[in-house]
Parts: sequence; C-alpha cells; structure tokens
Amino acid sequence: MIIDLILDRKDGENYQPSTFYHDCMQYGEVGNGITAAMDYGNETDIKEAICKYIVLNGYNLDICKYVNRVKWLSFDERIK
Repeated sequence: MIIDLILDRKDGENYQPSTFYHDCMQYGEVGNGITAAMDYGNETDIKEAICKYIVLNGYNLDICKYVNRVKWLSFDERIK
C-alpha cells in the first residue's frame, strides 16, 4: 500500500523519488494522482496529492504534517 511507502520513509528508510514513483505506479489507479503530480507538478502539487490519498483512504491526518515537511522530488532528507 502507498501508505506503507510513506510511513517507511517517515520511519527512516532511505528515500529515492524514482523508487517511490515506480512503487506508486504498481498500485494502479490508487497512485495515479501522486505519479501525475510527480510528472507534471511541483512539490506543492505532490504534497497535495499524497495528502488527498491519505484523506480519501481514512488514514491518520497527522501523517500529512510529515508529508508537508519533506521534499518528494529530491533524495532522503532524514526528517521525521
């Protein structure tokens, strides 16, 4: 699940944008908003797409705080 990818990064796993992108693609339509934002948008667009995924799937909204603190188009920043 995409939420696992996000939480793994939050928990300190190494993050690479290309790996995250390809992993999201494996979830089909569920990840389309996130991958489209990574293809055509900027950091703000990606953060909005990830938070939309979190909201629509009923996950803890506090995760969005983390999502908004890190950059999704650059390598791991080790922010928790």
